[in-house]
Amino acid sequence: MFRKIGRSFKEAFWGITHHVAMVISTANAVTITLVLVSVLSLLIANISQITYDVEDDIQLYVKIENEVLDEDIQSIQNKISRIAGVEEIEYSDADNELDRFIAAYGEAGKIYEIYRQDNPLSRVFIIKVANGYSLAELSTQISTVEGIQSVDFGGATVEDFVKLLNGIREVGTIFVIALALLAIFLIYNTIKITINSRKEEIGIMRLVGATNSYIRSPLVLEGMFIGILGSIIPILLTIFGYNYIYTSLNGQLVSGILKLIDVFPFTLWVSLLVLVAGVTVGVIGSYISATIYLRYKR
Repeated sequence: MFRKIGRSFKEAFWGITHHVAMVISTANAVTITLVLVSVLSLLIANISQITYDVEDDIQLYVKIENEVLDEDIQSIQNKISRIAGVEEIEYSDADNELDRFIAAYGEAGKIYEIYRQDNPLSRVFIIKVANGYSLAELSTQISTVEGIQSVDFGGATVEDFVKLLNGIREVGTIFVIALALLAIFLIYNTIKITINSRKEEIGIMRLVGATNSYIRSPLVLEGMFIGILGSIIPILLTIFGYNYIYTSLNGQLVSGILKLIDVFPFTLWVSLLVLVAGVTVGVIGSYISATIYLRYKR
């Protein structure tokens, strides 16, 4: 067994050293492809993180009508909690709302303490929405509950922003899959040319009884080596490039709300993904090419 494995590695190394120009050309193409895969993976992961952060920060502020008695608050809260999409609901009276308002302005907010005796703020329910539910539709349902004055969540802009982020994430995922298929195709063609240049050698091996798996194994290893070679530069760019961007932007986009994922261990996981992608497309591309050739060339 170990002899067969050693033979496969030896022949794979021979194939690479005797087709250096072709291997480098394909590895360069794979490198470019994997760089794009890395960039899109970093982008998709950060967009996903930002989307989750935005969704977690989105809350519905449900104002209660002034005419509603305190003893009826619990009944209204129970009705709202039973609406699909309401994950958590918290009641906040007028005093708590004034405290929030003052705290939001820091030291300057203390001037609003004059309203403590004649508080103009409304009692509210603060609602956390479950993922996957439309803010607008949920707001409409809650507003029909008797005793509710209004529902505020930031308007359609917030919901449209979340939809935009999800759309970018989905499109990016499609591009990653397309790039992986492109890399497989590139390696497929390289191994195909390699096989054609060695058809006499393969023919002799068949005459002496070599099986398809015996002939195919070094070719698959060649594809794997090309994938590994093509992943080196993308991995370095992933680690050092993302670290540079993260440092330059102080770990956030636009504002503190849109935070980037920490460099470590995030870049290590993406680098592992790139390496696995390189090895996988190399193995798949070479396996398909070798299998098709050996099946039809008898």
